[in-house]
Amino acid sequence: MLKLVDRTVGGVVAALVAFNAVIVCLNVFYRYVLSSGIVWANEIPGFLLVCIGFLGAYLATRDDGHIAFDMLVEMSPRRVQLLLRSLSDLIVIGFLGLLLVLSIRMIDVVGGTELETLELAKGWFMIVVPISAGLMMLALAVRLVSRWRS
Repeated sequence: MLKLVDRTVGGVVAALVAFNAVIVCLNVFYRYVLSSGIVWANEIPGFLLVCIGFLGAYLATRDDGHIAFDMLVEMSPRRVQLLLRSLSDLIVIGFLGLLLVLSIRMIDVVGGTELETLELAKGWFMIVVPISAGLMMLALAVRLVSRWRS
């Protein structure tokens, strides 16, 4: 099931990158060729980059691709490695749980505010924070279970 989620998130990220590139190129064309810009094309790419970053963080979590300073862990005995990696994952899960709760509160408070240049609620872009936090928590929980099973 997580493979399907991975492919879906990867497809969404690819679509967001492509959409972002199209928006920026169109804005450059309008600005320098037609001497007028697309008003919302300066604001939307920034929000899309945040979405790309958070969803990409989930994909990196699934592939164990985040930066880690694990030289001491690697030098430890096998059981100590298991405990240290599990403790690290539990701490990150706790942080992500806090991020999930606080980001939902943030969306509740300011999510209905419209963008400066477009009649679109900021909450549509903010929703990626709790979604990606939940996905990363799930990925780490699956990693913990598989680590302890093997």
